[in-house]
Amino acid sequence: MRTAVFVGLLILIVFAPYAPGDENFRYDPKNKRDPFRPLVDKDGNILPELRAVTANVELTLEGIVWSRSGDSYAIVGGSVVRAGDILGDYKVKNIEKTRVILERGGEESVINLRGEEE
Repeated sequence: MRTAVFVGLLILIVFAPYAPGDENFRYDPKNKRDPFRPLVDKDGNILPELRAVTANVELTLEGIVWSRSGDSYAIVGGSVVRAGDILGDYKVKNIEKTRVILERGGEESVINLRGEEE
């Protein structure tokens, strides 16, 4: 009995590194931040959150808390954002008193508060 257990453990130890399936594993973050990606680069700079380009984001501007000092916040599609934040595949470029300027692929998009015109 002891010999069979010993041989079984020996086989397991020898052949465990060759188990199939592990080399093809790919983590699916399900449209959330991948916890295996670093938050900062090698110089300590904060990296923008990486999301799939296909991420759907509702671009409805619900409110703005504006400050002259530049520490402004906006509620876009239920998310609280500030300048520099990533929202889906958009980057929040600027928050003004009545509108938010977003950037995607080098193109700017402007969303206004309801009832506000340029």
